[in-house]
Amino acid sequence: MGLIITPDISYGGLVGGFLLAGFGMALVFAPVSNMLIESVPEQDIGKASGANNTVREVGGALGIAVMTAIFTGAGAYSSAQALVDGLNPAVLVGAGVLFLGGLIALLAPKTIKTPPSGVGAR
Repeated sequence: MGLIITPDISYGGLVGGFLLAGFGMALVFAPVSNMLIESVPEQDIGKASGANNTVREVGGALGIAVMTAIFTGAGAYSSAQALVDGLNPAVLVGAGVLFLGGLIALLAPKTIKTPPSGVGAR
């Protein structure tokens, strides 16, 4: 979206990016929460879920703060062109951070913890 936004773009021109973002979030947030819950002992699920939600909220707030700083450094609300001048670099930085996060996730070691025998038996 940071590459296609112009002062005269229509809302319809942005719908594809909005759909990709929505589908991407749906394909990430629920599986990550599920994976987290399955990776900790039953007695620690509440703590793990709380930590996950806290990190997600802090990350969202930090991301908004950084993108706002980029926007205000490069653009303004004074005209359509000034808005786009600030919006494009902010959106591109956000996309770059997401891309790096995806690379880190792909390159992270994949280990599956198996409980020792007798643990978790009822």
